[in-house]
Amino acid sequence: MLDLILLPMLAAFLLIVVIGEKLARSYAIAIAGCAISLGMATYLFVANFNSTTVDSFNWMSISGSNFLLSLTGTNLSLGFSVLVSFISLMVLVFSVFYMRGEPQVRYYSQMSIFIFSMLGLVLSGSTLLFYIFWELVGVSSYLLIGFWYKKETAAAAGKKALIMTRIGDMAFLAAIIVLFLSTGTFSISSTIQAIPYLPSSIVLLTGALILIAAMSKSAQFPFYTWLPDAMEGPTPVSALLHSATMVAAGAYLLVVTVPLMSAAGLGPVIISIAMITAFIAIMLALHEKQIKRILAYSTIESLAFMFIAVGTLNAGGAMFYLFSHAVFKSLLFLVSGVLTTLFGVYDIYLLRARKLTGSWLMWPAFIGLASLAGLPPFMSMFAHVALAANFNLYENLAFLGIDFFTALFSFRLFFVVFNKGRGARLESEMADAFPIILLSAIAVAGGALAFYFNSIIQTTLSFGPFSLLSVVASVAGAYIAYALFYQNRSTSILKYFVGAASRLAEHGYDSIIKAVGDAVVRLGVMVSELDDRLSRAFELGADYSLALSADSRPIQTGSANSYIIAIIIGMIAVMAVAAAFV
Repeated sequence: MLDLILLPMLAAFLLIVVIGEKLARSYAIAIAGCAISLGMATYLFVANFNSTTVDSFNWMSISGSNFLLSLTGTNLSLGFSVLVSFISLMVLVFSVFYMRGEPQVRYYSQMSIFIFSMLGLVLSGSTLLFYIFWELVGVSSYLLIGFWYKKETAAAAGKKALIMTRIGDMAFLAAIIVLFLSTGTFSISSTIQAIPYLPSSIVLLTGALILIAAMSKSAQFPFYTWLPDAMEGPTPVSALLHSATMVAAGAYLLVVTVPLMSAAGLGPVIISIAMITAFIAIMLALHEKQIKRILAYSTIESLAFMFIAVGTLNAGGAMFYLFSHAVFKSLLFLVSGVLTTLFGVYDIYLLRARKLTGSWLMWPAFIGLASLAGLPPFMSMFAHVALAANFNLYENLAFLGIDFFTALFSFRLFFVVFNKGRGARLESEMADAFPIILLSAIAVAGGALAFYFNSIIQTTLSFGPFSLLSVVASVAGAYIAYALFYQNRSTSILKYFVGAASRLAEHGYDSIIKAVGDAVVRLGVMVSELDDRLSRAFELGADYSLALSADSRPIQTGSANSYIIAIIIGMIAVMAVAAAFV
């Protein structure tokens, strides 16, 4: 397994140290490294199916405590490594088309470092190693989001992502330290086995800290604002980091620690946060006009779906949806990458003027957006069923509303971009067409995986009345989007929702964050002023003490006769006072 994760790092080393800018087609090295990793991941998954393989390394020993770094291959971790390698390979191939004219070595070396970090994260068997790769994922994401660092918005987006996710990183580190002090081990499996024997306060504290870490990495309320801004990075970066792998790391962390979440009783909290996040993402997606930012809000919502499943202790449903989401969201970002590269615009209403109906991208876009909406027969429909396996009545009812509005904003994008009128004939080549076509085929036929996914992680497919109602709600949302944005009908209901979404976007969370930030600044100024006054008071006290010591120093003559005379005079004075007042 070590060879598997080191191959992308070897590619990055070759690109940075050996090759530099000498090779114009440096993408070949990154693609080759990722392709070999995919082959190795597939081999390890098949060879070790239904068994566990562990590679363990003793990093250091301090006072009898061994700090072990271990890689653990299970059906889930090796299956996830196959997914990461595959999506990464598709994105790297697409990058050959998208990143022409850009600094090749810097881009492909940073992408290789990210792939190395993500593979290491999913295969980590110890919390310490998991955290190391967790941080490497964050650093490489920062570099890729701010790839066009000369653009002020791109540089700011990279810094925002790094800072906001750092909150969760600190919470995760604190949880690791507390768990190690409580269990004496960094092993994830051993820690999970020790949970029933830990004090309830420790379980609740570490569960809450890990939840905060997952929320910040997966852009859940209130940490979600960094993800739309991260769309300032190149579109292949968005496809890889912010739809398929990096942001899913938070959901993966929750899946790994489901027993801890269950023991801490945090299920209702996770569900509530995810429901709020999904609602906010829907409203903002209905308001947004930039194609990549719409997809970013849909990613926030999809991650909320995974959190809801974890909140109902349905780890299998969360993971199956994660696999499905990786396919169709990468597909959608690649489609948007072709459109924005060819036409140079991101606004969906400006893209409509290009008359794209009938172009070869229309069907991949439809497949991706129908998958986002959970329509049959696509893979995502089965993932929606798996998500809802443990839902109660109220959660099912809430999810019906979410399905409706998800289909509404998804097909708003489709019917605005691919509206009436045929005109543009889009030229394609292997680098952009191959990944899109392959991902489209998997999104359509991948539903068959649902019947075998149970062998990777326990997954329940329960087709009941609410499964049918979910499809009906999605179809209804798609039809209303057709009537409103293709046939250009107008209703007061749409105006109400768009108006509410606009108010949320313009006067909502960002304003609250700004107000909180201003309040924190004012509090900091007050604390600083108090600190200055206390410092001056202590300095004044020190000055008086110094002056007093200077004035009293001549009394210390060192003569015993003087001291005896002073004592006698003092005693006479005391007795005189006593005689006068007692």
